Amino acid sequence: MLALGPNHFIGFVNDSVTKSIVALRLTLVVKASTCVPAGSSARDSECSGKGACTTRPSEATFSCDCDDQYVGSFCEEFDACQKAPCQNNASCVDAQEKQDGSNFTCVCLAGYTGELCQSKIDYCVLDPCRNGATCISNLSGFTCQCPEGYFGSACEEKVDPCASSPCRNNGTCAAAPDGVRFSCSCSAGFTGPACAQLVDFCALSPCAHGTCRSLGTSYKCLCDPGYHGLYCEEECNECLSDPCLNAGTCRDLVNGYECLCPAEYRGTHCELYKDPCANISCLNGGACDSGGLNGTCVCTPGFTGEECDIDINECDSNPCHHAGTCLDQPNGYTCHCPHGWVGANCEIHLQWKSGHMAESLTNMPRHSLYIIIGALCVAFILMLIILIVGICRISRIEYQGSSRPAYEEFYNCRSIDSEFSNAIASIRHARFGKKSRPAMYDVTPIAYEDYSPDDKPLVTLIKTKDL
Repeated sequence: MLALGPNHFIGFVNDSVTKSIVALRLTLVVKASTCVPAGSSARDSECSGKGACTTRPSEATFSCDCDDQYVGSFCEEFDACQKAPCQNNASCVDAQEKQDGSNFTCVCLAGYTGELCQSKIDYCVLDPCRNGATCISNLSGFTCQCPEGYFGSACEEKVDPCASSPCRNNGTCAAAPDGVRFSCSCSAGFTGPACAQLVDFCALSPCAHGTCRSLGTSYKCLCDPGYHGLYCEEECNECLSDPCLNAGTCRDLVNGYECLCPAEYRGTHCELYKDPCANISCLNGGACDSGGLNGTCVCTPGFTGEECDIDINECDSNPCHHAGTCLDQPNGYTCHCPHGWVGANCEIHLQWKSGHMAESLTNMPRHSLYIIIGALCVAFILMLIILIVGICRISRIEYQGSSRPAYEEFYNCRSIDSEFSNAIASIRHARFGKKSRPAMYDVTPIAYEDYSPDDKPLVTLIKTKDL
C-alpha cells in the first residue's frame, strides 16, 4: 500500500528492437482525497504548510495555492527568484540555504550595479578624458570626444596632420596653424589635395598648331607640317633658304613655298631655261625664231603654216595661159605650154616658119632664147601701148566738144600714164619659172607725151639691159 506523499519506483524494460535494457524511474504522489475541514489552520498537512489547500467537491480532490517563493504540487519547493527581482536584465541566482527573504543573488550586466542591478555605473565620475574632451559613459565603459588637434582613448595625444604622410607622389606636407588641417605642395606633374592626380597638360590645349601628347608628368607638342616651336606657335618660312634661282620670287606657303619664275624660266626652283623653240618643229627647212616669248617658224619660200607644213600651190592662181599645164614646184611653178606658145606663162605666141629660122631657134641656147622671147614680149607690149594711145587720140578728136560725159571719161587718155608705168614695171620683174635663169629687162622711156600735135611717136627710144 502506497504512503501519502511521493513514492518512487525504478523499472527495467528489455527493448527487443534496440536490444538493450532501459531503466525507468517513476514517482507517484499519493494525496488524500480532500483537504482538512474548512476553516482549519493546519496548513502543513496536504500543502507542506506553505500554501492553502482547496477542495473541489465535484472532483473529489484538492489543490495547493502556494505562498510566495514556493512552488510544487504540494508547495514543497522554495524559489526565491520566482518574482524576478533583478533589474536591467540581470540574472537571479536562488540561494537554497537562506530562508530570510534574501534567498537570491542578482548577477548584473556590465554597466550596472546595486543589489538588484538597478543602478548604472558612471565611468565618467573620475573625469578620465583630458585636454577638454567630453566624457560619455556607456555600459562597457566611457568614450572621450576629443577636440580638434587631439586624439587617443583619453585625448591625451596631440594630432600631427602630416604624421600619416598624406601627400603622395613626393608631395610636401605643411601643417596648418590650427594643428588640424594641412596642405600639400605637389611635385611637378601632379595635382589634387593629396597630390594623387596627374596633371592633364593636354586639357589646356597648349599646342597652337599641333597635337598634344601626354608624357606622364609632362607633355610634348607634335607640330603640324609647316610649324615649329615648343608650342608649335611659329610658322616655318621656307623662303629663308632662298630656294628660287634665276631671279625667281619666293612666296611662302604653309608647309611649303612657291617660286614665281621670270617668263624665260620654269621649274620648281626656276632652274630650267624655257626655250620658246623647244617644242616647235619647223618643217621643210623652216627655222624657229626665238626672239620673243613664243617661238615662231620662219618658212622657206614656197611654204607657209605655223610649222611650215603647207606647200604653197602657185598653180592655184592659174598662171599658165592658153591651155598651158601648170606644174607646182617648191617655191614656184612651171608652165608646159601648148604648141605655138612660149613664155613663163605661155603668154607669147610664136609664128614658126620652116627653114633656117626654125632650125636656128631650135639649136639656139636657152639663155639666148630667153632674151629673144623677152625682147618680143617688150615689143609686143610697146606696140599694144602705141595702139591704145593712138586710138585714144583719135577718139578724143572725134568726140571733142561732145556733151556726153560718159564717153569723155571713157576716152580720157590721161590714164595712159599709169597703165604705161604698170606695164613697164611688169616687164622689169618678169619671171619665167623657178628652174630657169631669170631674164629681167630694164625699160626706160626717153620721151613721153600724152598729146603730140605733130603726131610724133610717144615712145622715142626704149633701152633694154640684161640684168
